[in-house]
Amino acid sequence: MTRADASGGDGLGGLLDDARARAILAARTRRLAERRTAPEPETPLEDVLLCQAGAGLHALPLAAVERVTPFEPRRLTPAAGRPALLGLASVEGRLRRVLDLSRLTGAAPAAPDAPGFLVALRGAGNLALRVDAAPGAARVARELAGDAFEGGVRGLVAEGPGDLAGRTVTLLHLDDLVADHLSAALGARA
Repeated sequence: MTRADASGGDGLGGLLDDARARAILAARTRRLAERRTAPEPETPLEDVLLCQAGAGLHALPLAAVERVTPFEPRRLTPAAGRPALLGLASVEGRLRRVLDLSRLTGAAPAAPDAPGFLVALRGAGNLALRVDAAPGAARVARELAGDAFEGGVRGLVAEGPGDLAGRTVTLLHLDDLVADHLSAALGARA
């Protein structure tokens, strides 16, 4: 081996021939490329009902929604009690406590005679939420690193009505959001 062979540039004092060095580099390049192209685990999509309350766009679990109907303020029976409680309304012949979603999420309350929608919720308590708008059902990806805020966590609309795809929403946790009102409703029955 000559001094020129020893300084062949392979980093090993010329112990590898050019073909072997190229094969090692090609294999290493493939391994690095495979790491980048490995499929990312998909974030599961959740079926939700999108609701506008004040300036916020919120998402309610679709399984928790029984029905959406137009809100008719003139048919609302006022009820004293908690600040978010607007009153009582009949939805499909069933009396429900109507809560203002704007107040529940910390936004400015809606005007008492403002049009909107009632979102009747499934389960105990006969509760309904008054919202400004209910654009429709959507599929949302939860932000896994997001912190809880405004009664929920952030999500991103993956599939939805109109131009809402790509918008950030608040995924609401209903149990936390209506806990005080649910316990009051259940206590009234006892």
